[in-house]
Amino acid sequence: MKKPQVQKKNEKIEPRTWSLKGFLQEIKRIHNDIEDRRFAFILGAGASINSNIKGAAALAKEWMEIIYHREHEPTSDYKNWLASNPLDLENWEPNNLAKHYPKIFEKCFEGDHDSGYAALEKAIKDGKPSLGYAVLAWILSSTRHRMVITTNFDNLVADAVSIYGGTYPHVIGHESLASYAKPLSRRPIVAKIHRDLFTDPKNTTEGTSSLELSWNQTLKNIFKFYTPVFIGYGGNDGSLMDFLQGLDKKEISGQPFWCYYAPDGAPNDAIKQLMIEHNGVLVPGMGFDELMLKMGEVVGFDRHKQITEIKKKSEQLIVQIQEQMLSLSKETKDEDVQEILQPQNQERDNWSWLDWSLKIQKTSDNEEQETLYKEAIEALPESYQLLGNYANFLSHHGHFEKAEETYHLAINASPKQARNLGNYAYFLNEQGKLEEAEQYYRRAIEADPNHSNNLGNYALLLNEQGKLEEAEQYYRRAIEADPNHSNNLGNYAYFLGEQGKLEDAEYYYRRAIEIEPDDADYLGNYALLLEEKGKLEDAEYYYRRAIEASPNHTNNQRNYADFLTNTERFEEANKIIQQALAIEPNDERLLNIKEAIQSNLNQLEEETA
Repeated sequence: MKKPQVQKKNEKIEPRTWSLKGFLQEIKRIHNDIEDRRFAFILGAGASINSNIKGAAALAKEWMEIIYHREHEPTSDYKNWLASNPLDLENWEPNNLAKHYPKIFEKCFEGDHDSGYAALEKAIKDGKPSLGYAVLAWILSSTRHRMVITTNFDNLVADAVSIYGGTYPHVIGHESLASYAKPLSRRPIVAKIHRDLFTDPKNTTEGTSSLELSWNQTLKNIFKFYTPVFIGYGGNDGSLMDFLQGLDKKEISGQPFWCYYAPDGAPNDAIKQLMIEHNGVLVPGMGFDELMLKMGEVVGFDRHKQITEIKKKSEQLIVQIQEQMLSLSKETKDEDVQEILQPQNQERDNWSWLDWSLKIQKTSDNEEQETLYKEAIEALPESYQLLGNYANFLSHHGHFEKAEETYHLAINASPKQARNLGNYAYFLNEQGKLEEAEQYYRRAIEADPNHSNNLGNYALLLNEQGKLEEAEQYYRRAIEADPNHSNNLGNYAYFLGEQGKLEDAEYYYRRAIEIEPDDADYLGNYALLLEEKGKLEDAEYYYRRAIEASPNHTNNQRNYADFLTNTERFEEANKIIQQALAIEPNDERLLNIKEAIQSNLNQLEEETA
């Protein structure tokens, strides 16, 4: 029987080292099989180099040259000076200036701290998230691995998540906010343990030597749920390294992975010792972009899908801005604003759909508008915006067959454009083609589930069809999508009133009127509701407001005249009904009320004779 081997005293223990392939297989296994395990990405300056941000080594070298040139003539020997430990630092390594970064920063900018932060800002300002950050953004926003802990001051992670991930992370840029870094947050977290660039970042020896107490407890909570994956971090600061060395093995979920750039050689002894203490693994590999691309691939990253989503988001933002410009041009009375919102040049060959639309909008002549629409569509035959607006124009002027044809062209040009789908559904509804209208409303809502106008109009259609429960569901969805959409609020209030839910109806009428205080429909319908509830003084107040808001609104005049008749104020009722008949002399309902009022007046006259 063999005796157990005795380890020699001078034998150096080395941490485990895995191949990159083995590491990626383990990442995939954990991601697929251990659903309550998450990865936290611990990023250092090495992760930012491909994003056009200088790392600690480059900055330290630049600052040492500044120090040198302050004290020496250009003919002096910089290399010998550097090798001589000119700053008199402990364990000086002239070929590893990143190790001495805080001390070099202090020496270079002593006496002018703000100048140092200006240098940092300059080093960061031109940074743009590289491919690796795009993949990281997808992981943070699409998987359960939602945590980044970084010693960097830059905003690359936050920018990448916003641009490439379709959301925005919660950035914790100061230790006073550390408690907000919740381990199980629904939103990606970026914990900047050395602060953000704009909150007095920690960049000196004193600042980076120890971790703030608030971060200590927060990071302990995080590591209970997250396995750390170190990328681009050199371990040269005392703060995070001392914290990690002080943790018990049981305080880290799983085994930590330290990924390092193999061409630069193995990590320093402090990192190796840390991995030994925590049963961690060293992973030699490539640059940040290549590493993140491979990590993304094993957890489901789809570059084609991400690119499609980015393009879609960008196009939506552009269209949104253009539509807001067009809407503002319609609504504003400010001549300067109208002048700004003109086609940008006189060369129509270069016009966008917005330029054509602004030109069309400036004329009120229908024939000229139609001519311009035809010219615009000839120039931009695939513009779903122009085709959709032209279809609306044709429908509004009674050219229904041509309008339907143009709606189809608009939808074919962009099959998932919710506005055109919804407008065509509304057109079909107006034509009495309810089944087809319902089909297109569903397509529109599938294309954009939060398009409040389409949701509200679909609710109206369902109401017409007697599908009351479903109608209420879509009214609520419409209001949730846009709580300030007064038309949906007013329509839902009317719907509730018809269902006898008078208290709820009153609440929604008030909300609609608060947003549109001069809308005659809301005011008049609310007056009717108040009359039904027996609040006669309030009802009369809102009838008067409704008529003041729109003196030619005969429906409100008729209802107010009916109200006055019911309260036996026949002379006033007669005056109101005469005003309404002056507008609509052949309206049968008005004539019937006039007859009833006259009958009451005659009876009063007989009683007083």
